[in-house]
Amino acid sequence: MKDLIRLSDADLLQKALSLAPKRSTIKLSDVELNFLEWGDQEKPGLLFVHGGAAHAHWWSFIAPFFLPDYHCIAIDLSGHGDSARRSEYAPELWHQEVFQLANSDALFHSIPVIIGHSMGGLIGIRAAAVLGAALPGLIIIDSAVRPDFPIHDRRRKSVNLLGKQRTYESRQQILSHFRLVPPQDCKNTNILQYIAAESIRAVDDHWTWKYDPHAFRDLQPASIFGLLKKITCPTLIIRGQGSRILDRDTAVGMQSELKVSNDLVEIADAFHHIMLDQPARLIAEITLALRRWKY
Repeated sequence: MKDLIRLSDADLLQKALSLAPKRSTIKLSDVELNFLEWGDQEKPGLLFVHGGAAHAHWWSFIAPFFLPDYHCIAIDLSGHGDSARRSEYAPELWHQEVFQLANSDALFHSIPVIIGHSMGGLIGIRAAAVLGAALPGLIIIDSAVRPDFPIHDRRRKSVNLLGKQRTYESRQQILSHFRLVPPQDCKNTNILQYIAAESIRAVDDHWTWKYDPHAFRDLQPASIFGLLKKITCPTLIIRGQGSRILDRDTAVGMQSELKVSNDLVEIADAFHHIMLDQPARLIAEITLALRRWKY
């Protein structure tokens, strides 16, 4: 683990990408999903769930570092990455996708630990509340859950921005417009450029983002704070110390609602997108949690 932390972010990215995943699709009841897979299916499973408007490749420089001990899958939720789109979206539908994936004998020999960032963490909470003690663990990465949502919640502005369809004339032009939401500086330009390149697609004579803006056009925030009490598996909450999404008071409030073994970790020099800011530290904290849980 010390050797990993000593790696520059450019070297970390290069090392991770040298362990190329297998790309596959799975047909659920009503949608076909794309996913990336690393490792032996007979090993304990880790299911990585990305944030809103993101995709499975946000985990491509994280998941490989859990080999050879784990079987890792990073999913593109519907309307994201290379997965199919829907005519309508709701958080409950994404939760059902993760629930079905976690229970899929075709992917895992037993229910995996769920690791979710941002919106993916919220989906993980929903899944954990239903899976109960069958879920071996849940890792929530910079996902904010509050008792209620004020009408003028500042995050709604970001959701509206994601709901706008944008097209660009060239690959170079669209890459120059790639931005993190919420906005933040990112010193790890190699990783940022990799993420940007995996976030775009060519359509006829123009370029656009892979995610479906329709998924965020009418998406309404809803509190799932009450579900925290229903989680019965070991849980880790990770927040970036400079995060604009998950402040410390909210994280502590979430932790106090959990009635099971849990930990709260704050990562210094990190904002909301922790895997971009401090990838080695994030990998280390997840590894430590899995060891504590003897998973």
